[in-house]
Amino acid sequence: MTTTRMEGSCLPSYRTLSTLALSESEDHVRELTDWVQHASAVTGVPGAQDVWDTAYKWLRLAQGLRSVTFDMSYDDGGMCSEGLDFDAVWTEMMEEWQQHQVRLGYLRAALEGFVRLLHPDATEPWMAVEAAERRLHHPAEEWPVHARAVADHLRTHAPDGVPGASTPVAAAVAQVIALHEMVVRGRAAIPEPDSDADGNVFPTGHAEVCALREASTVLLLGIQLLMAAAVQEDRVAVFDDKYLLDGMWIPDPSGSRWVDEEMPYGEYLAVLHLQPGEPPEL
Repeated sequence: MTTTRMEGSCLPSYRTLSTLALSESEDHVRELTDWVQHASAVTGVPGAQDVWDTAYKWLRLAQGLRSVTFDMSYDDGGMCSEGLDFDAVWTEMMEEWQQHQVRLGYLRAALEGFVRLLHPDATEPWMAVEAAERRLHHPAEEWPVHARAVADHLRTHAPDGVPGASTPVAAAVAQVIALHEMVVRGRAAIPEPDSDADGNVFPTGHAEVCALREASTVLLLGIQLLMAAAVQEDRVAVFDDKYLLDGMWIPDPSGSRWVDEEMPYGEYLAVLHLQPGEPPEL
């Protein structure tokens, strides 16, 4: 017998705010991909545009990912109903878990591609992100909004830090790559369904899925930081305006304000990871 019993939700508060909430990774990557499409590397290095285009295509893959299909059924010739329930629940679990795993791999490939282009001397991606964070550091505010909170939340899933990085997002990027390497090398545990004394089978692995979701967000924020610093340094040029036809809330010294007009893509980079929110009442 299957049941929808859950372990307890993992929904960080920065995703549930009424305004300026952090978008889900599916929406975040869509907006970042759109931004990169309207930008271009400014460099005379041979082959630079090819590197840019390849990194962009990895983002497109992450943006285009909708589902991963599994069938964990195993026919042993006489399986009991509990075994069938186990396989059905495990199938659903693996589809969700692997969708996040695959997206994370695509985002890592995109990040490392942009790092190779914009910071060819960096031996690790987090070094490039750290350099960007230091350049963009504003003593009076957090940029991008929620970046530190995401990094802090990731540590609740992976408390063992990776030595080296000294800025929040860079440290989180190093942690994400270490987590991904565990999967690549076959060292990560694979979650399985659990059951109770009555034979009810229920899904597990919610913490693992949450960690992967926030890990994807970390890499997306890392790419945002790289791009923002590169724009400041005139190594990336941005074209056109973003049409906010439906409007969105953006950070403001007073808290937040509603914008429903054109915004230069250079400015949109700072807010593209936020949920638009509901329009103000007239």
